[in-house]
Amino acid sequence: MTRTVPVIGRLTPYRVAALACVAVLSASSLAVLYHVADVVGGLEYFWPVLVGSLLLAAVAQAVRPRVALGVAATLLTAGFVAYVLTAPESYTSTLSVGAVAEDVVALLTGYSVFRMVNVTVWALAMAPAPAFLTWYFAFRERYVAATSVAGLALGFFVLTGDSGTVATLVGVLAGAGAVGLGTLDAYGATRRQLEVLAVAAALMTVAPAVVTAVPGGSASPIVPGSDTAPTGSIVSAGEHVGVGGAIELSPKVQFVVRSESATYWRVAAYDRYTGSGWIRTGDGGELAGPPGPSERIVQNVTAKRPLSAMPAAAEPVSVSGVDYTVTSAGNPVPENAIEANESYRIVSERLQPRTELLENAGTDYPDTVTERYLQVPDTTGEQVSALADRVTANASTPYEKARAVESWLEANKSYSLSGAGAEGNIVRHFLLEAEQGYCVHFASAMTVLLREEGVPARFVTGYAPGQRVDGETSVVRGLDSHAWVEVYFPDVGWVRFDPTPAGPRQQAEQTRLDEARQQNESGVDTAGSDRTTTTTTTTDAGQNGDSGPTSTTTTSTTNATNGSGAGAGAASTLPPGYRNQPGVGADGAATTGSDGGLPSLPEPRVLLLWGVLLGGVYAGLRRLGVFERAYRAVWLRWLPRDDPARVVDGAYERVEYLLGRRYRPRRNGETVREYLSALDAPEEARRVAELRERARYRGEVTAEDADAAAEGLRALVGENGRP
Repeated sequence: MTRTVPVIGRLTPYRVAALACVAVLSASSLAVLYHVADVVGGLEYFWPVLVGSLLLAAVAQAVRPRVALGVAATLLTAGFVAYVLTAPESYTSTLSVGAVAEDVVALLTGYSVFRMVNVTVWALAMAPAPAFLTWYFAFRERYVAATSVAGLALGFFVLTGDSGTVATLVGVLAGAGAVGLGTLDAYGATRRQLEVLAVAAALMTVAPAVVTAVPGGSASPIVPGSDTAPTGSIVSAGEHVGVGGAIELSPKVQFVVRSESATYWRVAAYDRYTGSGWIRTGDGGELAGPPGPSERIVQNVTAKRPLSAMPAAAEPVSVSGVDYTVTSAGNPVPENAIEANESYRIVSERLQPRTELLENAGTDYPDTVTERYLQVPDTTGEQVSALADRVTANASTPYEKARAVESWLEANKSYSLSGAGAEGNIVRHFLLEAEQGYCVHFASAMTVLLREEGVPARFVTGYAPGQRVDGETSVVRGLDSHAWVEVYFPDVGWVRFDPTPAGPRQQAEQTRLDEARQQNESGVDTAGSDRTTTTTTTTDAGQNGDSGPTSTTTTSTTNATNGSGAGAGAASTLPPGYRNQPGVGADGAATTGSDGGLPSLPEPRVLLLWGVLLGGVYAGLRRLGVFERAYRAVWLRWLPRDDPARVVDGAYERVEYLLGRRYRPRRNGETVREYLSALDAPEEARRVAELRERARYRGEVTAEDADAAAEGLRALVGENGRP
C-alpha cells in the first residue's frame, strides 16, 4: 500500500525544526550552483528551476519512492543532454564514455566547477534532481533519506573544492539536526534528549577547530567565519587567484633572464571573474604566436628559487629544457617545480602592432573569445556599468575605450600596498568606494570596465621587466610580480595594457629593495645586481600602439653585502612574489583591509554556527546543573528585606533545603519538630525553625527575629554554600 503524507500535515515544533534543518542543508548543497548562476549568468533562471523542483516534490508525494528515484534519474539525464547539446564543439567532438569518466574523476579530485566553460547550463541542469529528491523525502518525513541526497550533493562540491569550510560545516550540522529532530518527533522527546542533541551539535561545531589546532593538523584552526582559503602568490600559475587584502613585497630574486630585450614576463591569464577572484576555465591549449605583426624573442631563464610557473614574454611558441603542459590561455606550466639554478629556454613572438592597426581592428570577435572574455558577475551592479559608460563616453573604438579606462584609473586611483579589502564584489568596492589599491585591483577593475563596454579583456599575472644589469641580463625579484590587462583585437591578438600607476609602484618596490640591502637580507641580489640599480632604459615597443611602457632610472653603485643571492637563505615564510595577507600591511603592521567605517555583521551562516555553538554550550551547562547550582548559590545568600515575616519564612525554607542536601528531605506528613529531631539538626537550624513557628502560629515576629533567622541561615550556609 502506498504511503501518502500530505505536504502540510501535523506541524509539530520538532517537525518544523527538522524541515528547517533540511532547508539549510539543501541550501548549503545548492549554494555553489547559485553562486555559479550569480557569477557567470543565469540567475534569472535558477529560482524558477528550484521552485519548480520543490513543487514537483510536493506533487509527487502520492508516488512510491522508486518512482521518485526514476524521476530524479530522468532529470539528471535530461540535464546532462542539455549540457552536451549546448557545450562547445571542442568538447562534443571528443565526447566519449572514457572522456566523461575522466571528467567525473577530475571533478571528484579537486577540479572546480567554475573552471567549466559551459558551467551556467551545467548548474541549471544539475540543480533540479537533488532539490526534488531531497524535498520528496523530507515531505514524507524520511529525514535520513533526505539528508543523504542533499549530503551527497554537498559532498560532491566539497570534493571539487567549491564548498567552503563554513558552508560545509553548516550543512553537516543541519543534516545531523534534521535526523535528530525527526527522530525525536517520531518517538517523542524529552527536554533532556533535546539538550543532548544541542550538545552534540556544538561539539560538531568545535571539532574542526580542535582537530586543526593539534600538532600535525592544519596550519590555522577552522573557526566559525573562517571560510576564506588562502590565495597564495599571484604568480603561481594556479587556476585561481584572489583579489583583495594587503600584500607584502618579497625582495628575493626569483629568476634571471638572458634576452636581447626586457619585457613583461607573463605567467598566467584568467577569464572568469567571481567577484572575489579570477579563475581560468577550460583545460589544455597550445603554444601559438599572435595573428598580428610580431618580433621573435629568445629567452634563457634560470630559476634562483623554486618556481611553479614559467615566466615568459607573450606569446610563447616553443619551450625546451623542462617538461611542461599548456594552459587554456596558451601559457606553459612546468609539470614539476623548477628547482633553483635549473634553466629553460623559451622562444616568444612579441606583438608589434601600430596604433592605426589597433584603432581599425573593429569588433568582429570570434565566438570563442566573446564566450569567455565578456563575463561579468551580476553582483557588479549597474553603477559600475554606468561608470564604464561615463569613462568611455568620448571613445568610439575598442582601442580608444581601452586607453580611456587605462588613463582614468591611473588618474583617479592611487597606489597602495594596503589594498582595497572588502566583502562582496572587490572591483565594485574599488571603483565606487575605495581610493587606493595595488596592481591586482587596477587590472581587475580595467578588465571589468572594458567587459561592461563589450570589449573582450582578460586578467593577467606575471612579472614586470625587473632590473636590467647589462645589455642581455634581467634580474627579476618577487617584488616585480605584477598584474595587468590584455585586450583582444581581431586579426591582431591579445594586447597588453597596464593601468597601475608606474611611479608609486616602482618607488614602493625600490624602497623595499633598499631596506632589504641595508638589513643584509640574503637572496636579494645576483649577477652583479648589487652594484647596479639599472643600466638601461626598458622600452617594450608596440604592445599598446605606442612606444609602450618605459622605465628609466639612473645608474648607481651600492655597497650591498647581503651575499651572492642565488636564492641563498630564502625565507620559507615568504612565497614567491606578492603574498596576499588579509589584515597585514606591507610593513607588517595590522591593517583593516578596508576604508574604515562601522563593522559589519557576519553573514547569516556564520551567525547560525555561533548560534548552534552557544545553544549547545547552554544545553550542556544546563544538563550539568550549572545554572541550577548558580541559582541556588544566589538564592541561599539572598533574603527579602521588606518584611520580617518573609525574612523568617524564607530563611527556614533555605534551612530545610540545606538539611535535605546534607541528610534527607522532609517526608510527607512529617512535622517540622519530628524532622529536626530525627536528623539531630544543628542548633542554628532549630533556632530558625522556632522563629518561623512563632511567626506563623503566633504572629509574633520582629526585626530582631528576622536578623536572628538570617544570622542562623548564614551560619549554616558557611563559606562554601554548604551546611
